[in-house]
Amino acid sequence: MNSQIFAYLKRKQLTDTRTVNRLFVSSFVSLSDLKIENNHIIKGLLIDKDDKDFDLLQEFISKIRHFHPTPMTIEDMISLFEFVVSPADRIVTGAVYTPRSVRKKIIETCLNTMPNEQMQHVRVADIACGCGGFLMDVALFLRNNTGRTFCDIYQESIYGIDVQEYSVERTKILLSLLALLYNEDLDFDFNILQADTLDFNTAEWNQTYTHFDVIVGNPPYVCSRNVDAIIKEKMLQYEVCLSGHPDLYIPFFQIATEMLNDGGKLGFITMNSFIRSVNGRAVRNYFSRGIHDISILDFRGYQIFQKKSTYTCLFFLTKNQASDTLHYAVNENGDLNITPKYTNILYDQLDNKKGWSLNDFDAVRQMESTGIPIGKYCQSRHGIATLSNKTYIFKPVAEDDNYYYLESKDGRYPIEKAICRNVINSNKLNSEVSFESIIEKLIFPYCINKGRATIIEESVMKTIFPYTYTYLLSQRKQLATRDKGKTDKYPTWYAYGRTQSLIMPRYKLFFPKFANKPLHCVLKDDADLMLYNGVAFVSDDLEKLQVLKSVLDSDLFWSYLVKNAKPYSTGYYSLSGVDIKNFCIPTIKKRNVP
Repeated sequence: MNSQIFAYLKRKQLTDTRTVNRLFVSSFVSLSDLKIENNHIIKGLLIDKDDKDFDLLQEFISKIRHFHPTPMTIEDMISLFEFVVSPADRIVTGAVYTPRSVRKKIIETCLNTMPNEQMQHVRVADIACGCGGFLMDVALFLRNNTGRTFCDIYQESIYGIDVQEYSVERTKILLSLLALLYNEDLDFDFNILQADTLDFNTAEWNQTYTHFDVIVGNPPYVCSRNVDAIIKEKMLQYEVCLSGHPDLYIPFFQIATEMLNDGGKLGFITMNSFIRSVNGRAVRNYFSRGIHDISILDFRGYQIFQKKSTYTCLFFLTKNQASDTLHYAVNENGDLNITPKYTNILYDQLDNKKGWSLNDFDAVRQMESTGIPIGKYCQSRHGIATLSNKTYIFKPVAEDDNYYYLESKDGRYPIEKAICRNVINSNKLNSEVSFESIIEKLIFPYCINKGRATIIEESVMKTIFPYTYTYLLSQRKQLATRDKGKTDKYPTWYAYGRTQSLIMPRYKLFFPKFANKPLHCVLKDDADLMLYNGVAFVSDDLEKLQVLKSVLDSDLFWSYLVKNAKPYSTGYYSLSGVDIKNFCIPTIKKRNVP
């Protein structure tokens, strides 16, 4: 239903938050046949027959009935409110709808063992509450387990914080509707604060919003490249952010922990990248002190969030409950009804700098401790970076003694063979293809002299390679768009966007960046053979690469990838540096020949 409703709102050009809120609330009240007398938040949003938007409301209700023939639920409202947050705001604030099964699992894990007497006075918070889904489920849990009224729960037991005003408003709306469904028609006192949670350690912070018994939620999913300078500056106030370029969810670990009372419980669904990434080194240091009891339920490649490529885990912490072990389990099918089987891993066996290799810990630890790590054994290279591969890389449609012929939308161009090199995309090696079939031609406008690559001057290009020069001129407008138009620092307009990997050692061991089956790497002896998109280990020592090829092609290495590398929902595993660099190559002693 969400996508159809969103399309409807766009078609009607309904972008005003209040108008959208009024439509959603009025539709829900009408479809649920609710009678409201005292709740002024909801009454103030209702569209009546005399309202200018009444016809719009009737049309909207008919659309809902068409798209969603079953009765509309409060969960539908949560989903709709989260869905209509603009895509731009999702990048900035990390707003994502959390499925109810996940919310329920986290809340039950944090609250089920709490004595009823403590539950009567518990303080539970969501410090990035979005539209309030977690808070709504906490309120339901407390009502069902204590018999308390929503009025009492809202006033004494649940607290929300969000940076967006519309999220705070929608949280109050949803909590009000929830109470109305249970015949509590009142004006409620809410503890929902509009504030940037990153300001927690400032003197101005509202002290009502700390010293919690439980914190649950889904911290914002914003990658570091989309975090603006002001937020980055705030993040640096937190110890867990002092490595790499942390994503926005990282500081919420420390903030939540510091907001808890001793013995308090934290339950997050969050990204699992902190387990292995460079950006997670500081947070791993923070946790590995053993001050708190921590459990991680890792979903690895399973996609909890529909239509989102997010790799997540459930993270649980009990504050100041010392433990020298980390509890880790894997759930790769997303079935939250299965009781996790946690493995206890000693912190002093983990390497915070390298990253935590937690899955099948003992086996992976052995593979990472016998021999020389790949990262130290051999140098790897990523491919060239022309920033316009479709300009420089081509499959000839014909050739003769002197020219390859390039077909483009502008016509057919002869390209001098002397300016071309063979190039491959090694990512294609995961498929059942021959190496020769993936060889393409690369226009290489450089001279190699004494180990340095220099651009061929324009006067030389015109004279020696006039046909290639004519072709590049036809692409000049396209080339000028590289680096967002900031190409004035290039040595010439037809230079590659970056100078990486222009010179490569003689021997190259090619392999893909992603694989869904055991590898079949290709070892080549060709100093001029170039690479784009994929990866290669390179060396002037042929024997070293022969040993490495036998290791990478082995079932043992594949089992390591399956256990340790970043998985993708498509069944592929990553072969990036962070995923394979710690696998050890056995040391082979050469025998003396008599």
